[in-house]
Amino acid sequence: MPDRRPGSVVALVIVPFALLTGCAGKSGVSPVPVVAGSTVASPSAAQLAAEPKAGKAGGEVRLSGDGYPAGSRVVFTFHGERVGDATTDGAGRFAGVLVKVPDSFQDSPPGTQFVIGATSGPFYADTPFVLTR
Repeated sequence: MPDRRPGSVVALVIVPFALLTGCAGKSGVSPVPVVAGSTVASPSAAQLAAEPKAGKAGGEVRLSGDGYPAGSRVVFTFHGERVGDATTDGAGRFAGVLVKVPDSFQDSPPGTQFVIGATSGPFYADTPFVLTR
């Protein structure tokens, strides 16, 4: 039984969820600690949209998103390759940010689906993008 006398020290051990479930390193998702009384939005609240949702390598895509911390830097990736960044407004949003689909994907067959991601610290969202010719 723990010692509950005044002045006693209580140790708190935090084990990442991935270790408990036996899938460490497989999901690519890191657990995010939750602090009681925190006013930070949940990282799962982030959202990302691309326009258009399909296009050619070398083409341009406009990205919009919300649910990020106000005034934070958001880094954009196309299938893991960095393609740009933006700073969110006071409401944690960005809109119409132009990024280029990397030319390095031009040999991919039409119909191949890729992922465009937007990350700011633990805040992440992604959206699919289909490559055309």
